[in-house]
Amino acid sequence: MMMKTNTNYKIMGCCLTIILFIGFSLWGKSQAYAQKPSKKSDIPTKLSVKSMQSDLNLLWSVIQKMHPGYGYYTSSDSLQKAYDRVSLSIVKPLYESEFISQIYPFICQLRCGHTQLKHSVGYKQPIGLYPAHLPFKVLVSKGRVFVTSHQTDLLTTGDEIIGINGVAAEKIIAHGFDLYAMDGYNETFKELFLSEYDGFQDVCNAYYHWKGDYRIQLQTAQGIRKDVVVETKDLDFEDITTPGFDNYKNWTLAQHTGNLVLRFSADSATALFETKPFSYGDTAVYEEVFKQIKGRGVKHLILDMRHNTGGDIRVAIRLLSYLADAPFSIVRAVKSRFPGAAIHTAATYFDRERTNNLLLGYKITDKEGGWYHVESTSALGKIYGPLPLTADDHFDGNLYVLIDGATFSSGALFTAALKSQRKNVTFIGRETAGNEEGCNGMVMQALTLPSTKVVVDFPLMRVESVALNPIRGRGVMPDYPVNYDPMDIVIKRDRDLEKALQLSQGN
Repeated sequence: MMMKTNTNYKIMGCCLTIILFIGFSLWGKSQAYAQKPSKKSDIPTKLSVKSMQSDLNLLWSVIQKMHPGYGYYTSSDSLQKAYDRVSLSIVKPLYESEFISQIYPFICQLRCGHTQLKHSVGYKQPIGLYPAHLPFKVLVSKGRVFVTSHQTDLLTTGDEIIGINGVAAEKIIAHGFDLYAMDGYNETFKELFLSEYDGFQDVCNAYYHWKGDYRIQLQTAQGIRKDVVVETKDLDFEDITTPGFDNYKNWTLAQHTGNLVLRFSADSATALFETKPFSYGDTAVYEEVFKQIKGRGVKHLILDMRHNTGGDIRVAIRLLSYLADAPFSIVRAVKSRFPGAAIHTAATYFDRERTNNLLLGYKITDKEGGWYHVESTSALGKIYGPLPLTADDHFDGNLYVLIDGATFSSGALFTAALKSQRKNVTFIGRETAGNEEGCNGMVMQALTLPSTKVVVDFPLMRVESVALNPIRGRGVMPDYPVNYDPMDIVIKRDRDLEKALQLSQGN
């Protein structure tokens, strides 16, 4: 919400000790390894079929009663079939990581990026289940897999992997897409997950259980097909030193901007501001950033929203106040499938402190159709518009926004709001991970399954954005799509920034 002073904002931050807004840490290693154990367990233990079936049944029951994504992108009949398939597949004891991998395809059918599975608190990986490490990394793009960095001379940056151990690359990608949930029909995060967060390695381990050497069918950049056998690595991947690309050769780094990076071009006509997931301390930084931007007479602002996975929506509102054309909104509606009293239905398994904060910050009111309307309380502040522009240092020049497959949650809501409420804005990069029409979230719960102790990130509300003409189940689309090749990844060349500079120089 818009605060009159930073002091007021900090007071409100203290009133709600847990963030009850859109956003969470998407960027765990992967579902099976998101919470790395501190040490190996001496006695490997498996979960019983009875405990897994019991917890899966409970999870399905809570989803049907309370999850805002139930039946939204995938019909209830199709979800029932997905549940039946995974239930029938659990016929023998499994390690916890195996259980998580087994039920993730069902969770993915909710098409909700805020619903993720995590290991039990204090989980210890059994000896022998640590993943094998591939001696190469990949770029997954448009259904194809390319080698980027590598630790073997048998591979070259740019080689396309056609298959591994007789399995086509397309099938590996398809199973990899089931290792982490995402909003709607988005694939840009799925590709990023497989590429940047070692999801491709994880699917080799979690789905195919490959531990030996890898027989790889590949095609070189010259079109030559060949088969190679590469060894498994026992140690974590260590990048071979490659000269990096200097993306900021003609930029000056600004001072006094905390953990957020502000840069100015040599002639000061252009500024580059790199956001991070929204946290309440950012509001003071925004004041300094836009003060410097105005003081330099900047005409072109490049706003980097890539990898902004969300966070405190009130901070997103504050940033919008410097950029929207007129008094604005960031959400059209927040709604729930259950009345306020029903939050206690599953209270035994939900985190009690988060439940108390929900009751403190939100009020579930009248029912309309199949949904209950959600209002914020005075403890939380105003979430509906119109919200005022900042009185000082508003930016009115040309705005270029960099987006990608990790622009998620309140980061995506911010982007959608900017698109609908600012005329002079251009989007560059790739489709956002968060849907343009909105998402599930606002209040995030932790559902601990009682028998296995596996934890489920569980959103309680549906948030409608202020997008004007969103495509159902898709993110904000760039005006200028930018694709990367494998060498760009290796040398860390910023093609998005290059495109933004090219466009700014033409204005």
